[in-house]
Amino acid sequence: MTLYIDIIYALNTVVTVSLLYMTAKWIGYHVKKKRLFIAAACSGLPLFMWLTAYGELLLHPFAQAIICMVTILLAFGFQTFTRFAKAVLLFYFISWLTGGVVMAMAMFWQTSELLETWRSSARWVLFDDMHGLLVLSALPVVILFAELSKRVLKQEKKTAAQFADVIIKMDDRAETIKATTLIDTGNHLRDPISRAPVLLAEIALFQSQFAEEEWKETLEWLDSEGKKGKLKWEARMKLIPYRTVGRDHGFIFAVSAAEVVIIVDGERQDHKNVLIGFENRALSAEGRFQCITPPDLLPNTANFNTAS
Repeated sequence: MTLYIDIIYALNTVVTVSLLYMTAKWIGYHVKKKRLFIAAACSGLPLFMWLTAYGELLLHPFAQAIICMVTILLAFGFQTFTRFAKAVLLFYFISWLTGGVVMAMAMFWQTSELLETWRSSARWVLFDDMHGLLVLSALPVVILFAELSKRVLKQEKKTAAQFADVIIKMDDRAETIKATTLIDTGNHLRDPISRAPVLLAEIALFQSQFAEEEWKETLEWLDSEGKKGKLKWEARMKLIPYRTVGRDHGFIFAVSAAEVVIIVDGERQDHKNVLIGFENRALSAEGRFQCITPPDLLPNTANFNTAS
């Protein structure tokens, strides 16, 4: 089988540029594409050692590690050891991922009758003997996967920043309720008289604080909007008006809590003047949060990414 070192070098450069580009995208580095191309071109220069008696040295893991680290240095530079190590490990991970896709494409190449017929009639050494098409066809798949994965991870990180922990205590004798709350910048519900903020919470969180008969009466009271049943904390209940898009004015039943604590990244903020608005439904279809909190209650609102 005849191998053309220039074709191998060009293919290696294309693959390395793609891997470096995906590494930069995943880590979030802003690097010029020209610099990535130069780093990839330099990383392929050791291939010409195969024309000498020292070519087999490239197969040694130590030599491959050196080439990889030099490539990362040329592409991203060196600022801190942590940043450098992170880039090297991610570059290796993406390389293995690409290798797996290439193997999958190779299986497809070998089992497809149409591709086998086309391959057997091909006259290009690149596609006939080296199966370069496998590598080239795998790159768009891996790049697309990297882009989608990065967007998903970015969205998950952004979504996680919109949540906080909340501790609610309705009175001195009641047990504390711990839940996850969504920080919603659009939630500015307040008592029109006392101006106390309103935290929306699923009534199911407080089921343990009711006797069986009290719980049934509470659900009936909420379903009938206070016309039937009975609310345990009715003496502290307030009616909070609100308005939503496409709907006229409505009301939320809210009860003043003895204490509400919001915890964000280890920082906590205690509140005594907070109303709990009960919702007789799940606030999150996925169960990711059970409360909705206005940004006014955060320990440090200015440094917190809230939902809009």
